[in-house]
Amino acid sequence: MSPKDEQAMHPHEIEKLLAENERLITILRHLLPENSGQYFICGGSTEFDADGLPESILVCPAFGMQGSAIYRKSSGLSGPGW
Repeated sequence: MSPKDEQAMHPHEIEKLLAENERLITILRHLLPENSGQYFICGGSTEFDADGLPESILVCPAFGMQGSAIYRKSSGLSGPGW
């Protein structure tokens, strides 16, 4: 993108791009926990609900740690009421 294109961008477009950038950075941190030190899902139960989601997952606080926490599902799948 040239400097001329950047000047033509509306501030709202810049805000959207910055928000998308932050979202992608968060995804990368969780995909590469050995580099970022971020928590990650390290396992799941073999029991699934009707939507294919596990009843519980194991979360490791950081790459290389010996322990993990169990998170249990507290509700079914929800989403916008379109």
